[in-house]
Amino acid sequence: MKALIVLCISVAAASAQGGGAVVGAGYHTFAPISVAPGQVITVFVTGIGNVTQKYSAGNLPLPTTLGGISASLNELGVITAPAPILAVFPFSACNNKVSTQPCGTITAVTLQIPFELQPNTPRRSGPPFLAFLTISDQLGHAASMELSPVFDQIHVVDFFDTILGGDMSQPGSGGGVVTHADGSLVSFSKPAQPGEELVIYAVGLGATNPPVKTGAASPAPPVPTAQIFFLNFDYRQNARPMPPIMSPFFSSPSPVFVGLTPGFAGLYQINFVVPIPAERVAPCTDGANNLTVTIAGASFDGVAICVGPTVP
Repeated sequence: MKALIVLCISVAAASAQGGGAVVGAGYHTFAPISVAPGQVITVFVTGIGNVTQKYSAGNLPLPTTLGGISASLNELGVITAPAPILAVFPFSACNNKVSTQPCGTITAVTLQIPFELQPNTPRRSGPPFLAFLTISDQLGHAASMELSPVFDQIHVVDFFDTILGGDMSQPGSGGGVVTHADGSLVSFSKPAQPGEELVIYAVGLGATNPPVKTGAASPAPPVPTAQIFFLNFDYRQNARPMPPIMSPFFSSPSPVFVGLTPGFAGLYQINFVVPIPAERVAPCTDGANNLTVTIAGASFDGVAICVGPTVP
């Protein structure tokens, strides 16, 4: 069946059982939905559960059932595993201004894709791995969506993302999460400085070495990712994130560290040093940042930050 578009950030084709339907998946725009091992994603469903309040997992490890909702991963011929859940909450489709359908409340489920997911290797011999994510409730209603297993599907964490306790039912964007070494946020009032080490937080950076358990608190010291990532730095005001071959305005050093953030499930951190610009750059102003940092692997995402000094 064709899926109803309920969010400008997401749309997915869906198959349904018992009256349920998947109608969206956060951070993605087309079906099948690309997900990496350990990916945190929010799935939007109709006809499953009767959620009238927000349920949060609380302490780790994450539960496999929350608010009467459960999720499971099936990768044909490889694995079947539960997908632990971070949050279940009602979501108002009335927030979506592009939908022509009557608005109402649907169920949102923020979950973690198991690290056991096997990504498809480019140019591998044989058919690709097929994977499906199924959302179900205690009454036997269920809906499935097809997944495309990939090595990484990077999403820089936003303040409204559920993994940080944000409220996705509220419209708007909180901006990417980037901090100084002391944990304070990089902002117009507290900008970064050239040569300073900062931290970007993200999800979807894939497998780690050594492996970690899905849904459990990430260990300390931090565990690095299994693959290598690169950074792009673009000193133009509010530049869009771009991979290396698409932008002539960047430099591409490696991060200081890329791996899981201790004490969280599925949250990654990218530690990097702010480069010293080769030329004078425009100062940032309130609403206009002057450095865009892109983290790139097989996929890419980025965030614009303010590098001081700011204008008075």
